[in-house]
Amino acid sequence: MIEYKLLLAGCECSVAEWNPDGKTIVFGLHGWLDNLATFETLASYMPDIRLIAIDFPGHGHSAHIEAGKAYYFIDGLFLIDDLIEHFQQKSVNLLGHSMGGAIATIYAASQPERVNKLLLIEALGPVTSHANQAQLSLNKALNQRRALKNKRKPVYTTFAQALAARAEVSEIEPDLIKPLVERALTSVEMGYTWRADSRLRIPSTMRMSEDQLRSILPNIQATTLLIEAKSGSLQSPNAEYIQQRKPLVKQLEVHLLPGSHHLHLEYPEKIAGLIKEFIK
Repeated sequence: MIEYKLLLAGCECSVAEWNPDGKTIVFGLHGWLDNLATFETLASYMPDIRLIAIDFPGHGHSAHIEAGKAYYFIDGLFLIDDLIEHFQQKSVNLLGHSMGGAIATIYAASQPERVNKLLLIEALGPVTSHANQAQLSLNKALNQRRALKNKRKPVYTTFAQALAARAEVSEIEPDLIKPLVERALTSVEMGYTWRADSRLRIPSTMRMSEDQLRSILPNIQATTLLIEAKSGSLQSPNAEYIQQRKPLVKQLEVHLLPGSHHLHLEYPEKIAGLIKEFIK
């Protein structure tokens, strides 16, 4: 792996490449509170793919945004656009997990001519909200922003403690998520704590409505691969509205596999095989 910094959407972001001599470029976009190491094991099974992944602002080794500012999900569009511009690509392959897949979906719908293949793991667009939830969303965001001033990040005396805590939250075996956790931690006086900006936990003040999203999904021209986990978030009863988006994506291939929300960590060889077959 080689790693360097790029200024993307006004933020100094960490970028990593695996298989730099690979014939096909794929850009990797990780999930919320994850980081680019989520693709490390997957990349080892795809030697012919030049996988270029980023740490989103506030995640991993990327810079945090300015004090007093907020993280807006939709700003990820600018980050993807700057990434494509930097590498001077006319049409790209986007691989996104969870949050990364959600913003990749919107980008492919907004700039259909710029996305060739859309590879989604546990994502098909973002979480949306109804118009009548606007006041609740604003109220919750403001309350949690104020409350954050009195909160402190947890400190773990050992790496093993931090690894176990994250593995429990993600419902995954510790050894499978170890690379991601190693990148997510920083040393402090009493042990380890998380690098991620605490402001990432403040909920969105406003979300796109389902009608807005549905109006743009048919614009996607990219052939699209959606990989879902049988025990993942897209199969939960609360995700029925996401399942109903599938007919709106014209060239959609769906695979339902065993595993949880991080199934690309649980079954990297299987996921890599699907990706390689899809983009060849």
